[in-house]
Amino acid sequence: MRAPEEWSRFYTRPQIHDIAFIHASFVTHAFPWHVHDYYAIRVIETGRQTFSCRGTRYRTPAGGIFVVHPDEPHTGEPAVDTGFTYRTFYPSAEFMTHAAAELTGREQAMPFFAAPVILDDVLSRQLIALHRTLIGPASTLEGETCLLATFTRMIARHADVRGAPRHPGQERAAIRRVRDYMDAHYDRNLSLTDLARIVDLSPFYLARVFRAEVGMPPHAWLESVRIRAAQGMLASGISIADIANATGFVDQSHFTRRFRRCIGVTPGEYARRRKIVQDVARRFPYPVTGCTISGCSFPRV
Repeated sequence: MRAPEEWSRFYTRPQIHDIAFIHASFVTHAFPWHVHDYYAIRVIETGRQTFSCRGTRYRTPAGGIFVVHPDEPHTGEPAVDTGFTYRTFYPSAEFMTHAAAELTGREQAMPFFAAPVILDDVLSRQLIALHRTLIGPASTLEGETCLLATFTRMIARHADVRGAPRHPGQERAAIRRVRDYMDAHYDRNLSLTDLARIVDLSPFYLARVFRAEVGMPPHAWLESVRIRAAQGMLASGISIADIANATGFVDQSHFTRRFRRCIGVTPGEYARRRKIVQDVARRFPYPVTGCTISGCSFPRV
């Protein structure tokens, strides 16, 4: 039987708090004793890892989360013959400390995780989803929002910090200004930091209070605005490629995937059906109570 291959892929997102992360699979490779000047937060996708840290030997199963702190000596290697596949984030000490302070509303020491192995299925799934989001064509705003949400959840649930998480306050005027800004500048690659600067709030706090006030995170609001603008452009006969560029999507395929997820049909299909309804309206210029074309029901024209 052919042995599983080893591989690793390293990524960075400089515009999203300069976060670095890796996706890798190892079968025989063993990491010697070493330290980092940043956190290493790893979720095991398949297989099992073993490592030494704090004078103890640990095992991290599939779905488990491995955590080491800056300047904390540790090793790492497969615990089974088939190896292990994992996704690791490398947030800085400064980022994690600031996240803890924003979460609690008070100055904090660098967050400490008493358990080097965390078993938390919800957090594990969220870390994997974040990793995939950052690898994909997600906007800066989406990536930053998801990053902050994931690591503040991790700190709140598992780190030793002083004070309970603070509840977001009433920031209706600030949120209205942020929404208006996104409505007017949806074609830009906005970041949470950009939006927070407009209303003199921290990015961490803005992300939490926006969701509490609006019912969705900032990047979801921005995408809705972009999709709404795209619908109007499609009805005007503008090409899909031009619309993708004009509404701030990475490329045409990214626009198509997001449009279909929100609307239920591809941009091309949406444009064709709108054209049919418009043609019907021109031919029969009187109120139409309903129209069904190819299984898609359209409201009053």
